[in-house]
Amino acid sequence: MARSDALNTSGPRKLVGDAYAVLELHALPMIRQWYLIVLGSVIFPIPMFYVFQAIAPDDPSIWQRLLAGTLIFGVAFSTAMLVGQQIVAQRFLGHLKLIITMPVSKSAYVVGTLAFTSVAGVLSTVFLLAFAFVAGVEISPTWALAPSLLLTVLALAGIVLFVMSFAPSLQVGNLIASLVAIVLVIISPVYFTMEAAPLPLQWFGYVSPLRYAADAIAASLGGRIDIGLELGVLAAYALVAMGLGLWRLPWRET
Repeated sequence: MARSDALNTSGPRKLVGDAYAVLELHALPMIRQWYLIVLGSVIFPIPMFYVFQAIAPDDPSIWQRLLAGTLIFGVAFSTAMLVGQQIVAQRFLGHLKLIITMPVSKSAYVVGTLAFTSVAGVLSTVFLLAFAFVAGVEISPTWALAPSLLLTVLALAGIVLFVMSFAPSLQVGNLIASLVAIVLVIISPVYFTMEAAPLPLQWFGYVSPLRYAADAIAASLGGRIDIGLELGVLAAYALVAMGLGLWRLPWRET
């Protein structure tokens, strides 16, 4: 029986085992550089919060929106850094070829990558919610915050996977992975509502998943749970983005 299990090359047990192995491959290098996660989740988003806070009225709902934008900025940065750069490095350094020939299926690789992405998003969220108490932002989080953040991470991960698949080299891939999510945050109305956004950003806001993520997170931070539309849009974006990312992910030995 032990020999039969050892030779098993398919089935749910192998899928779970391979996905966990992929999770470890992504996570182990970052454990040695944990401070990069902290710095990336704090140094870039928090100054943006204070810049907007300085010109915003003293209104709890506006501050909650600023915190929602800060959360999205932190999640975007950590997702791009911990997922995009990891995968592009594995691709161009030959590690992905070794994973394929182990053999590991594309499904197991993606499940492990998504698990790693979710862990990265949780770490970023914990740091920034702790910052909210320091900054004096009045929040009343509801259960809706968790699915809002999870779907935001999955949508961003899919976008990063798809875009960076066009990278011709490791250097360009790292640049793309760092810029794509951050640029998407900057040009999306996440720190302010659609009504307060300039007209060009309003047009982009109708198609940007991060606008719906900001609406959902801000509402959940304010104690609301009536975000069914936003969660539905984010789920659709996550499904399409991950589907495109899977389709573009190279999965050949050559």
